[in-house]
Amino acid sequence: MDLNKTTLSGQIYDILRQDILTQQIRLGEKLTLKQLQERFGVSSTPIREALTRLTEDELVVSCSNIGVNVISIGEQDLKELYEFMGDLDALAILYTSRYPDQKTVEKALKENIRYTEAVLEKEHLSREETEAWTGYSDHFHLIFYDYCANSRLARAAEKQRSQLTIFSNMYETSLQHQRDIERGHLKIYEAYLQKNYQLAADLMKEHLNTSLAYAAEYLKKLESAD
Repeated sequence: MDLNKTTLSGQIYDILRQDILTQQIRLGEKLTLKQLQERFGVSSTPIREALTRLTEDELVVSCSNIGVNVISIGEQDLKELYEFMGDLDALAILYTSRYPDQKTVEKALKENIRYTEAVLEKEHLSREETEAWTGYSDHFHLIFYDYCANSRLARAAEKQRSQLTIFSNMYETSLQHQRDIERGHLKIYEAYLQKNYQLAADLMKEHLNTSLAYAAEYLKKLESAD
């Protein structure tokens, strides 16, 4: 594989991260330096740098001095992950409610909802439309971190969201799941507009609990495929 020599480690990181998030590289899979050197045609240095970043993202764990393992996620891990993200997202809503310019927040949420609603009026989505919708759907949650004015909360959520994305990339391709997710977002949005911030936070937790059920379905499929 030909890579731009000026940003080797960054490009390798981006490729491997995307492969893990889309499960082209499976949960629990071992990645060796030799294997990756052959794939990318580079020395071990940029690969080690890329793997270090993936370790910081908590997408891989070091297994030896010759490589890493992609994380393994079990049923309890999944429950803890979605429960924790529900708590973080809910807290982000409450922090954002103190942001001085609420009109800016409401505008960002409105634009997000307007786009995702319009896409789901179609009977079928192309792969490109599905990818775009998924991006907007994820960004609905991130809007609250954009305005929460707490960098520590945002960093904590960012570190966990990578693992969550592995599963959302699976279930958010289902049109029925997309519509259920959209309804959840709309309830949160309406509660926020009405300045019922605690209700919006509670609905966010409920929303993540629903997503947990979807993710659990796909975890079982992954386990049965092994």
